[in-house]
Amino acid sequence: MIKGNDAISIGAIAAGLNFYIGYPISPATTILLFMERNLIGENKFVYQVASEIEAITGLIGGGFAGKKAMTATAGPGFSLMSEGIGLAWMSEVPLVIVDVQRGGPATGLPTKTEQSDLMSCMFPAHGDVKVPIIAVGTIEECFYGAIKALNWAERYQGPVILMTEMSLAERVQNIKKPDLSKISVESRETYAGNNGYKRYAGDGMSPMPIPGQPGAYIANGSEHDDVGDTTHLASRHIQMTERRFNKIELLKENEFESQNTNSSICIVPWGGSKGPALEAFNQLKESGVDIGFYYTMLLNPLPPKMLEDLKSKELVIVPELNFQGQFSSILRSEGVNAVSITQYTGLPFKVSYLVSEIQKLCNTKVK
Repeated sequence: MIKGNDAISIGAIAAGLNFYIGYPISPATTILLFMERNLIGENKFVYQVASEIEAITGLIGGGFAGKKAMTATAGPGFSLMSEGIGLAWMSEVPLVIVDVQRGGPATGLPTKTEQSDLMSCMFPAHGDVKVPIIAVGTIEECFYGAIKALNWAERYQGPVILMTEMSLAERVQNIKKPDLSKISVESRETYAGNNGYKRYAGDGMSPMPIPGQPGAYIANGSEHDDVGDTTHLASRHIQMTERRFNKIELLKENEFESQNTNSSICIVPWGGSKGPALEAFNQLKESGVDIGFYYTMLLNPLPPKMLEDLKSKELVIVPELNFQGQFSSILRSEGVNAVSITQYTGLPFKVSYLVSEIQKLCNTKVK
């Protein structure tokens, strides 16, 4: 029996987390409290800071020093981290930010659930930035999603956002005990050669030097050359922009769930809407409706095979708890004919509502 936030905490520790900084904010505070009690021992560090700005800058320092670093916040705190996330992206420092979504904007609905932070998480900083995102949909996925997020940050050497929701954070549920022997834990490739190493050379991944070890470098927030020195040359900005985006290719995995993949219409929930959407799918299928189902935790980058399948569908229906239909908008930008069923009450979907709304969309498409 475990809460979603506790499952995230245990997953992160299982993935080798050794540096946690956080500021209390509903509904993410219990992750900070869990770490204060349990992330203890030699070479482990937990600290409660005075603001989310201090949290993200401290996190960058931990990642730069070679630690596996993580924090957790909610929408208002995530907004304050925007500039720091841009610095982590530009300087290529691994770290994980958990966004426990609540109703917004501003103070909004701090004790209610919503899925309205997707755009701000996908594009969290000014300039050309598109950060890797994992969005968990069940308590069990909270555990495995945290491991995946830390692995991704280490693999591509940059910031990763792990999205969850109020409806998962405080839900207590029994899950199958994870088999730790089957968990794959990744660590960044570090530099071990001679000094004079050019940290940012080339247009893809390169080993990361750790301060005090060979190959010291400048982690520069300004555009930089191969060794990290500031430059405003157009050719360098082109090279480094392409380098930062090319690294995301390292994260592409065909990890997704699917049923009735031959159907021309399919349901594609994300995050905590997975449960009610799956139940609605099962009811529709039992009543004879020809419809498919796809789901993944990996929102950026999307699994290539899943994206290829979705592009071939006549209609992709996305149940999501926001006003704007944020995930369907992202899917349309990828060439998918996607529409959203939206709800913004601060409460999860009811299965009966989804069945009715999906049926209407299917009938309209058939006509």
